[in-house]
Amino acid sequence: MIDFHSHILPKIDDGSKSCDMSLEMLKTSYDYGIRTMVATPHFYISQNEAEQFCKRRAGSYEALSKRIAEADTPLPDIILGAEVYYFRGISKYPKLDMLKIGGTDHILLEMPFERWNDKMLNEIAEIKEEFGITPVMAHLDRYIDFQKGTDNIERLLAMDVYVQLNADAFEPFFGRGRYLNMVKDGVVSALGSDCHNTDSRRPNLDRCFSLITKKCGEQAVDNIMDRSKKLLGL
Repeated sequence: MIDFHSHILPKIDDGSKSCDMSLEMLKTSYDYGIRTMVATPHFYISQNEAEQFCKRRAGSYEALSKRIAEADTPLPDIILGAEVYYFRGISKYPKLDMLKIGGTDHILLEMPFERWNDKMLNEIAEIKEEFGITPVMAHLDRYIDFQKGTDNIERLLAMDVYVQLNADAFEPFFGRGRYLNMVKDGVVSALGSDCHNTDSRRPNLDRCFSLITKKCGEQAVDNIMDRSKKLLGL
């Protein structure tokens, strides 16, 4: 199983506060059947350039890797990526390829929590045209309410971007049907815990897997994992 969205790297963003916390998150994830985690710390262009971000990410990963090597327990493999927050001009940013997930041609793209305008949507399309990079839309479930009364979600999906949903999307009894239908329709390419810590935002894909299996069948989970593997080149 793959957790496509996580903040497990220590001391780099609002996620894990220490290597100890990261190890606990990794252990919990492994117990839930996760064998690969994509580490996606927040990237905000207002805070640093891509080179600075990648240097900080490398340092965090190196510190965690040393602790993982010392741990006498199986843990998920980690693939480095970033949760890239949309910014004006992103489709022209010459260093965007530094923020790709692993050795793929994909970025995990976080959109603003507001009603999107034409400029935003056009830039998403231009990312593909300019760089050959296809966005994976981070936690699409968290934007839908902001787009009510528009066709923004339909326009986005028509661009053949990939969709990642958070496990939390399936928690509310009222509302989960929308996302289960997306799973049944084959719209979802990745699932993520979006875990930040061991308490309020802990790894939680176990319940998500169980619910999807119950409502959509075991094959539905397998199909999503197959898509995630292809995205990661596994």
